[in-house]
Amino acid sequence: MGLQGTVIRSIFQTAASFGAAFDTLCQQSGVSPEEISDSENMVEWEKAALIWVPLLKLSGDPLIGLRIGMSADKPLHGMLGFLIRSCKDIDQALDMFSRYGHMSSPMVEYRYTVKDVAVLEITQNKLWLMKHPEPARHANDFLLAAIVNTCSALSGKHIIPLRVELAFEMREISVYRKFYGCEVLFNKEINRIVFSKKDISTAILTSDQSMFQLFNSIVADKQALMTTNSTVENLKQVLFMQFKGRIPTIEEAASALNMTPRHLQRKLFQEQTTFRDIAGTIRKEIAFQLMQNPAIKISEISDILGYSELTAFRKAFKSWTNATPRAIRKGQA
Repeated sequence: MGLQGTVIRSIFQTAASFGAAFDTLCQQSGVSPEEISDSENMVEWEKAALIWVPLLKLSGDPLIGLRIGMSADKPLHGMLGFLIRSCKDIDQALDMFSRYGHMSSPMVEYRYTVKDVAVLEITQNKLWLMKHPEPARHANDFLLAAIVNTCSALSGKHIIPLRVELAFEMREISVYRKFYGCEVLFNKEINRIVFSKKDISTAILTSDQSMFQLFNSIVADKQALMTTNSTVENLKQVLFMQFKGRIPTIEEAASALNMTPRHLQRKLFQEQTTFRDIAGTIRKEIAFQLMQNPAIKISEISDILGYSELTAFRKAFKSWTNATPRAIRKGQA
């Protein structure tokens, strides 16, 4: 669970035009050039999330994510990138991106719907937002801007959204409005890009339906291979990725795995474990991750993880570490 290495390479290469040397960014982010030279390689999520720290430090620009996204027109690489470029129109490209985008960035969920207008919704993993809120903002700004920029590059037309909604506080709104060319709303419950049905019908210049069929088959097969792990490993990924301020229920997890709760329980029994045990493991991992952010109170972590009382969380935490949450946090200071 991380970020496609070549996406990071594109970000660093684009940042070079803002005066941040590629080699310096690699060194300060702890990402080697080799790690980001292969579209098949995934950089671990936290290392990928923190690439925005040196970018912000070197640029001193509070909108560095937006500015890099404004300049990026090919954020997708590998088979998914080829698939998007072979689509017949923007509508098909957004549909494919929504369907397979998690393969490039599993820490982000996409939802694409078309009714009176076309809406692409983008949700970052809750743990990412809580643990690294500023880097998460820059990553989000980059992603949304790169999507709009890519639509224009693919179609050869200046695609202007009807509206952009951001789940972050307002920051230099004039820059956002100038780039997007439309109304930009902040402090919304989710990130959205709203397009007109006319714009999504715009043809893509590199469209090739025979190549689309080929790449769609390859990407679909690759996605299927990603789910051939054990039920335990698949469940762990679902619980982690579906974490939205609470651990998903067995019904929610089973639905995400396309099976009934009873079938999931049987599969876990065959692998000599239970849903409760796996959920406990994920709860422990998330607790350790959240503890690293001093801005999140211990009582808030307890609530997030579903403990009815703070004393219950303290007891569970001590069973994991043989120390109290307060003692561990003091040791991190």
